[in-house]
Amino acid sequence: MSIFSCREVRELAPELALGLLGGTERAEAIMHVDECARCQALVLELTETADALPLLAPELEPPAGFEHRVLSQIHSRRRWNRRRFVPTMAAVAAVAAVAILSVTAVHVVEANNSSSTVPRSAAARAPVAVEMRDTVAGVSAGWAYVTGGHSVAVTVDYGVSSGRYHVQLTRADGGAQSLGTMTVNGNRGSWTGRSARTITRGSTLALVDAAGRAVCHGTVTTGA
Repeated sequence: MSIFSCREVRELAPELALGLLGGTERAEAIMHVDECARCQALVLELTETADALPLLAPELEPPAGFEHRVLSQIHSRRRWNRRRFVPTMAAVAAVAAVAILSVTAVHVVEANNSSSTVPRSAAARAPVAVEMRDTVAGVSAGWAYVTGGHSVAVTVDYGVSSGRYHVQLTRADGGAQSLGTMTVNGNRGSWTGRSARTITRGSTLALVDAAGRAVCHGTVTTGA
């Protein structure tokens, strides 16, 4: 059992969703989330929000001559202008922080309302946590969360080499399918998506490399 309370986990939820939480705090927070339906739903929603933020940027065609200028700078080995880079990244981080904190604020207000209870429909759709374990070493590599039998969120933070992996679902009846692809950098990566077929108890989620090897996997042990 985790030593963290719901209030402490709610305060750490944005960092957990963004993959910034580490060490003992991350372990305790995950342990609490695994046992608390309310906090599971909050962390999953924040994770989906963080993953959706890049999609908010409008798609624009590059201006005329853009490709030529970029190639010219590469060939001339010009250094990146940090005075432009830092404010841009700060702005992106600020937008992400506002979005995450806005969602957190709503849930904190709801959670602090002593008269509120978790509706039965929400409890029924609480995410089912699936521990993803390294196929070779057998150690924990991350977690997957299945909601409503179709929505899937996968996050890894240990033991998975950088690269692109297929998120593969093997159903209890033996049928296998790729749900999407995850990019891992510095042992960390996350992916959210849906399965057209219902994910039932006994189904297995795995990250599969280009050679077809499952580098980590987890089995759904309860109803999703």
